[in-house]
Amino acid sequence: MTSTRVLLVLLIVCIVARAQNNPVFKKFEYKHSFRAPNLSQRDGSIPFWIVSGDAIASGEQLRLAPSMRSRKGIAWNKRAFVESENFQVDISLKIGGQGRVGADGLGIWYTSQLGALGPVFGANDFWTGMGLFLDSFDNDGQKNNPQVSLMLNDGTRSYDHHTDGSQQILSSCQRDFRNKPYPVRLRIEYMKNVLTVHVDDGMQPTPRYELCMRAENIFLPRNGYFGVSAATGGLADDHDILDFSVFSLFHEQQKPVAAAEQIPQQEKQKYDEEFERQMKEYEQERAKFKEQHPDKVKEDDEYDPNKYYEDATARELRLIYESQNAIHQVMQNMDQRLAQIQQAQISGGGAAVPQTGGAAPAAVAGGASFQQHEKNEVITSLRDLTQSVRDMKQYVNEIFTKTYNIDQKIQQGGAGGGVDSSMHQKVDSLLNELRTVRATQVQTSGPGASSNCPNVSCVSSTIFMLIILVQSVIIIAVVFVRSKQDKAKFY
Repeated sequence: MTSTRVLLVLLIVCIVARAQNNPVFKKFEYKHSFRAPNLSQRDGSIPFWIVSGDAIASGEQLRLAPSMRSRKGIAWNKRAFVESENFQVDISLKIGGQGRVGADGLGIWYTSQLGALGPVFGANDFWTGMGLFLDSFDNDGQKNNPQVSLMLNDGTRSYDHHTDGSQQILSSCQRDFRNKPYPVRLRIEYMKNVLTVHVDDGMQPTPRYELCMRAENIFLPRNGYFGVSAATGGLADDHDILDFSVFSLFHEQQKPVAAAEQIPQQEKQKYDEEFERQMKEYEQERAKFKEQHPDKVKEDDEYDPNKYYEDATARELRLIYESQNAIHQVMQNMDQRLAQIQQAQISGGGAAVPQTGGAAPAAVAGGASFQQHEKNEVITSLRDLTQSVRDMKQYVNEIFTKTYNIDQKIQQGGAGGGVDSSMHQKVDSLLNELRTVRATQVQTSGPGASSNCPNVSCVSSTIFMLIILVQSVIIIAVVFVRSKQDKAKFY
C-alpha cells in the first residue's frame, strides 16, 4: 500500500514537472477573428470572412439571425487555419428574445470545407469536422434545453432535429444562455487531441468560466475553416456574435520562430555587408554633391529631428515657463492698477487742500465728489436690502401655504382626534415663523427705527393683515376641532 502511494506521488510530480517544462504559447490570429468595435467595414462585410443569408454585420456585432420566424444566416472564414494544429477560440455572444422559450439556436463550426446555408442551425448538413451547438428549443421533450452539445461528423451522418441529436452528440451540458444581462462567453480549446469547452453564465461583466465538457481522442481535420451560424423557427431569438477571437497554441518545441531568425546566418551576413556598402556609397555621393553644389547644401541640423519635435522634458519646461510668464504678466497688471489708484488718491487729496483763493471752489467740488469706495458701499447695501426683501417674501409664501393646507384639512373634516395634535404642531410652527418674521423686520429696520417711530409698530400693513387672517383661521380651526371631540371614532 505504501509503495503504491509513493508511485502515485512520483507520477504526479513527473506530470507537474513536465507541464512546467513544456509551457504553452498563445498567438492571436487576426485573419481568423473579428471583434467590436469596428467589427465590419462600411459596406457591411467582415475582413477575411464570408457573410451570407440573413446575417447582418455592424460595427458592434454580427447578427446571424434576427428575432423573426424562419430566418438563418452564416459567417465563414475564408482562410484555412494553417498556423498550428492546436487552437483556442474565445467567443462572446448574446441570444435572447421576448418569449420565455426561444428557437432554434446557434452553431460554432470547424470544418474541412467552407460552409453553406442549410438545415443544421443555419448551416449545411453532412459536414466534416466539429459542430458545437447552442440549442434553445426542446424538440424531443426531454426538458434538457437550453443546452450546449458537441457533435463530430465525417461527412456521412445527418443531424436529427427531432431528437436534438441525442444519439449523435458526443458530449453536452445544460446551460441557460438566453436573455442574460451580460454577454455569454465560451472558450473552446483543442490541444493534443483533447477538446475542452468552458462556458460563462453571463451574470457578471468579467467572465467566470465553468467546465462544460472535455473530450479526449478528438481528431479534427487539419487546415480547417472556422464558422458560425444561427437559425430561427416558429419561435425566434436574436443571435448576436460580439467577439470571435482565435489563438494558435504552441509548445516549446513548436514555438514559431521569428522572421529574423528564419534567415540563414550566411544570407544574413550577406545582407549586412550589402547594407554597409550602400551606406558608404551614399556618404560618398553626398560629399560629392556638397562639393559641387555648396549653395544647395543644407545644414546637418536640418536632419535633426530635435529641431522639429520637442521631447517630454522640453515640453514640460516650456509649459512651466509659459505659466510663470503669465503669472508675471498678471502681477505687472495689478501693480499698474495699484499705481493708478494711488495716483488718483494723491491727486484727490491734494485738491482738498486749497493752495490759492481761486482753487477753493475746485477743492470743494473735488471733496464733494462720489468716490469709488462709497459707490461700492452703496451697492453692497442695496444687495443686502434686496436679499432681506427676498427672504421676507419667502417667509410670507410659506405662511400662506401652511394656512391654505390648514383650511383644506378643516373643510375635509379631519380624522378624529389625530387632527388635534397635528393642529397644535402647525400652530406652534406658525407662531415660530411669525416670530422669525418679526425679528427679521426689526433687524431690517436698523438702529434708527426706534428713534423715528418709538410709539408706532414697525410691521407693514400687509404683514399685519396677514397675521390677523392667520389668527382668525387658527381660532376657527380650534373651535371646529373641539366641537368634533365627542364624535365617534372609527378605525
